[in-house]
Parts: sequence; C-alpha cells; structure tokens
Amino acid sequence: MKKTVFLSIAFFGATTAFAQVSVTNAFNANKSGDFKAAAGYIEEALKDPKATGKEKTWRYRGEIYLNIANNPALLAEFPNALTLAKESYFKNLELDKYGDYKAEVQSALGKIQELLFLESNKYLDNKDFCGAASTYGSIGEISAKFGVLDTSMIFNTALCNDQCGKTAEAMAGYTKCAEYGYNVPDVYRYISEIHLKAGDKPKAKQVLADARAKYPNDSELLRAEVNIYLTDEEYAKAEELLISLTKADPNNEMFWYVLGITYDKLGKKSDEEEAYKKALTINPKNYDVLFNLGALYFNQGLDRDIICNEIPPRETAKYNECVAEATKLFTKAVEQLEVANSNIPENVKGTSEERQLFTALKDAYLKAGRTEDYERMKALLAK
Repeated sequence: MKKTVFLSIAFFGATTAFAQVSVTNAFNANKSGDFKAAAGYIEEALKDPKATGKEKTWRYRGEIYLNIANNPALLAEFPNALTLAKESYFKNLELDKYGDYKAEVQSALGKIQELLFLESNKYLDNKDFCGAASTYGSIGEISAKFGVLDTSMIFNTALCNDQCGKTAEAMAGYTKCAEYGYNVPDVYRYISEIHLKAGDKPKAKQVLADARAKYPNDSELLRAEVNIYLTDEEYAKAEELLISLTKADPNNEMFWYVLGITYDKLGKKSDEEEAYKKALTINPKNYDVLFNLGALYFNQGLDRDIICNEIPPRETAKYNECVAEATKLFTKAVEQLEVANSNIPENVKGTSEERQLFTALKDAYLKAGRTEDYERMKALLAK
C-alpha cells in the first residue's frame, strides 16, 4: 500500500516538473521573440491542472498571444490571438488574488482594446458587421472588467448586430442603451425598426409612441412614426403627427415638405400649397419642394382647363375669363419649375428624374403660351 502511495507522489511530482518546464520554455521562447514556439509550449503546459491554477501561466499566455497579435506574419496563423490573449488575462485577474499584476494586466488589456478597435475598422471596411460586432463587444467586455461601463461599445455592438441580422442581440443592446440613457431617444427608433422588419407594426408604433411620451419634442421620433403611417396610407394620422412636427421644429423645411405631400394625399390642395410655400420661405432653393409646387399649379391649371371646356360656346366672356385663370396657373407652374431647374441637384442631372422635370417644363410652357420655350424643351428632350 505504501508503495502505491509513493509511486503516486512520484508521478505527480514528475508531471508538475514537466508543466514547469513547459511554462519556463514558453517564457524563454517569448522573451527571445520565438512567439510561435512559445505558444506551443504554453498550450502544452495547460494540459496540466497544476499549471492552469497558477496566475503566471495565464499571464505568460496572454503576453505570448498579444505579441502574436502584433506580428502580421503570425497573425494569419493565429487569427484568434487577440481573443486568446484577452481570455488569458481575464483568467490571470481571477487567479491573482492579491492584485500583484493587476496594473500590468490592465495595461496589456488596454493594448488589446486598441488592436480590437483597429480590427473593427477593417471589418467595417469589408462590410463584415458580425465581425465588427464581436470586436466591439470584446472592447466593452474589457472595460467592464475594470468597472467601466462603455455604453458607446454597447451601442456599436448593437448597431453592428442589427446590420448583420442578429436582431435578438441588437434588441438586447439597444434596450440596455435605453436603460443607461445612452443615445436616447435614437435607440427607440432602432428598436422600432427591428419590430418593423419583423412585421410587427403595432409594436413598432407603440415603441415610438411610448418614446414620444418621454421625449415629446424630438423630431426624429415623430418623423419615424409619421413614416409608418404614410407607408400604411393612414394620411389623417400622419397629418396629425406632421403638424406636431412643424410645431416642434418650425424651421425644418422637410417637415413642411412632407406635410405638403400628405395634404396632397388627403386632397387638401390649399393646405398643400401653403405647406410648400412655408418650406420655400425656409429654403427657397429646395428642388423637391419647387418641383412639387410647380406640379401642383400645373395640375390645377389642367383642372381649370376641364372646367373651361365645359362652358357653352355662346358664353365667350366666361370662357375667356376661365382660360385666363388657367393660363395664370400654368404660368405659376412655369415659374416654380424654372427655379427648380436652376437648382437641380448634381445627383439628379442626367437621370430620368431630370427628364421628368424637362417634360413638365415643356408641357407647362405649352399651356402658358410660351411657344418658343416649348420648342426649346421639346428639342432638348429629343436629344
């Protein structure tokens, strides 16, 4: 029986010595710059439970893989080097009960964060949002290890998870940001968009409505809610919210522009005109508003034409008066469309949208009695 005990002790001692040799070899190889060999030695050492229970084993391992992560030639062979370095240093912090190496490890983890940030930029450049989400998450995890709540990393992680299709993770991240008060009320819009993508419009609307109760003057929340109602063709509800938007931010030309479009859908032509005019007092060169207002006047002229054509031939004076009113509307259309043409955005030039403007101008010139301009636009469109 005693022999058995002594044999066990001898075996245990031999194993411990083997682990110590591997750790020492890893340390020396790392010190000499042979990081690949060092990695092999340290992984061999970790096969022994005795070695895994020592803080220095993990500290050496963290340093080895951090060195590998800084070596482009080796990084391709060890693509998870940063993760292994981070996990090793975390294990060191767990075993270093007296904090003897806490400052050293904290500095090393800070370097890992810097490398992770550079890595996240590469992922973003390649549109690899899942990879970026992972690196942002690791950066935040390191900060949390030292009691720092990095809400920006929580948000970035959520945003990238959202982009790469991990909606559950994105939702959790956005919700956490909302709890901590980071990037609110925007995060509520992102949460709403996730519900929209999932086809749950009632939930999306509810999230925005609840958020607006907290942030009643936030124009972006209102805009997001309006877009849902416009998409669902609930124009009366959209009108109500847009009026709130213009009150919250009266100098935002886009709110007046979208309100004008909404009035068009509701058949409120007079209100539509006034909304466009209000937008143009804020920005007289807004191409979209100018085009829409020109189109409004042109269509009103066409409506007047129909009325004129229904006047009996014997009522010449009434007919001439009606035609004069229609011509005024067509002239107003020309005025707006010409200004639109003078302020056409670069991204519209040479597109079908530009041709749409030229066609509208051609027809308006004809109706306004400007024959030469009509022929000019007609020739331009023929090219």
